[in-house]
Amino acid sequence: MPSRRHVLAVGGVALTGSTGGMHRLDRPVSATTASDTDWPMARYDAAGTGYNPAASGPKDGVTIRWEREPDATVRGPAPPTLRGETLSMVGRTSLVALERPSGRVQYERDGYSYLSSPTWASATAYRTATLSVRGIDGIYGLQAGGGYDVFGRSIGLERWHAPGQPPPIKRIGNPTAPAPVAVDGVIYSVVPETNRVVALDASSGRVRWETEIGKGSDTANRPAVRDGTVYVTCGSGRVVAVDAETGDRRWDGWVEPLDSDDEFVARRSNSPTATSAGLVVPSRRAVTLLEPGGDDIGWEYVHDGIASRGSVAVADGTVYATDGNESLHAIDLETGDEVWTAEYARDIHPVVADGVVYVADFWLPELHAFDAETGDRRWTYELPHGPSQPIVGDGILYVVADGRVFALEEAE
Repeated sequence: MPSRRHVLAVGGVALTGSTGGMHRLDRPVSATTASDTDWPMARYDAAGTGYNPAASGPKDGVTIRWEREPDATVRGPAPPTLRGETLSMVGRTSLVALERPSGRVQYERDGYSYLSSPTWASATAYRTATLSVRGIDGIYGLQAGGGYDVFGRSIGLERWHAPGQPPPIKRIGNPTAPAPVAVDGVIYSVVPETNRVVALDASSGRVRWETEIGKGSDTANRPAVRDGTVYVTCGSGRVVAVDAETGDRRWDGWVEPLDSDDEFVARRSNSPTATSAGLVVPSRRAVTLLEPGGDDIGWEYVHDGIASRGSVAVADGTVYATDGNESLHAIDLETGDEVWTAEYARDIHPVVADGVVYVADFWLPELHAFDAETGDRRWTYELPHGPSQPIVGDGILYVVADGRVFALEEAE
């Protein structure tokens, strides 16, 4: 395993001169060209669908294509992200990049406390993209090429921190925060531990707008962005739509509570998914479709579960949701009718590719694949403890678990 004190980069060059003990300074990894099978952010896209129609993964069985254990500690539940030939992931205080085909380490960089998956965003001021990551005290913009490694110190990794300044000391936490989303060089994120949503320039971190969602300690969930609108839900059931360009409020409302003695618990909302049919909002005991404009409820699918942290995937006219109790549900996007229900006991974030639904939970050492059309279980694969949400590429499934990164392909 290469030492973390050296950059494994394409086109590295040795520099000499009056730099004292600096023996080597490699160029940053070059810009990565996007491809159809990228997975550039958690939940795949800004709308939060968890579905790449061009991607595919193992269908009928699974085996390891490669496995890597970087020097830096990487772990779930934050999933890796993928652009071109580069697979990016965070550790508690590090950013790691691997080569997609082989798993070879491109670079490992030390930084502040990174609490979410890295989100790829175009940065017009630079040759390389910006990776946006949630921290404890704000959002970081990182150089996707990794900057430089000089005597084990990271140089040029962090482009900006917003809002405000980074903390004076490292504060370490587990990478459990919702990742930012990115659209056309703009990053949208909840400001950590607040009910404020911010739009940031991906090149500079400049705040384009900032708006308050909800009241008091009613913390906002991961935004969903589609067709120029940013949708945000809060734990209390509040739903807000704002203009992606200006931050002006377009509408707000509530996910109606179900019949319950505890209305707050009944309507507690999780991260939304934006679709052409409307906004799909999962809550503790139901999944609701709000029609475009937010004025009416298109349908409500009641599962009577205890879903408190998962989101839904939407693929080919079907919504996939877990209830946190005992089931994975497939729901018709147009009507809200049940398509099928399969046994799965955790509350998670499904992902879909090429007719297969993949699910993994941080607290269970296993990965499952279900047929997207029938709900039949295709396979179960045992992983080390603490797997991340998987992501899907060109025939390969990528997952982080127990400090290791796995590339899984179809078993022969």
